[in-house]
Amino acid sequence: MQSGIDGKRIAALIGDGFEETELAEPRRVLEEQGAIVTIVGVDDKAQLRIRSKRGMDDGQPLKAEEVVADCTAEDFDALLIPGGWSPDRIRSHREVQRFVKEFDAAKKPMFAIGHGAQVLISAQVARGRTMTGSPSISDDIRNAGGLFRDQPTVQDGHWITTRGLGDMILFNRAMLEKLSASATAVV
Repeated sequence: MQSGIDGKRIAALIGDGFEETELAEPRRVLEEQGAIVTIVGVDDKAQLRIRSKRGMDDGQPLKAEEVVADCTAEDFDALLIPGGWSPDRIRSHREVQRFVKEFDAAKKPMFAIGHGAQVLISAQVARGRTMTGSPSISDDIRNAGGLFRDQPTVQDGHWITTRGLGDMILFNRAMLEKLSASATAVV
């Protein structure tokens, strides 16, 4: 039996310093359900190497399969933004902001982990939204007009946010449910 997620294309938007496990865990879960996860970087250099971290240590680098300037929300069914230092490094990139705004306008599922909410803030789509993230960015969320909740995962419309690694089981479950629901809503 095929899942409602089979064949869905998920853009994983990352830059240098992404938290390795915050990409690896959701990616594994999505791919086990038949989704296609595409690594989207911010520039041509990302196609050669994007550095990751595992806590305070270096992780395994990855290569971008696509560059954000060459992508649109129409190319994908959902957006995944892992945390780490990556969100702070990519958040001011004009093409990243455009890409996020397109997903939000199309009401396609958007998943942000930990510091990933910083990208939503800089894309100016956080105002009036209820979300969570790393506790260290709670003031950033509030200052952007969002409502911060210190909960494992928060769903607000087509958004699902989580605080970080400790909440990945709940986040992954919510992410799969959202993707399955969006698959049945389209049918």
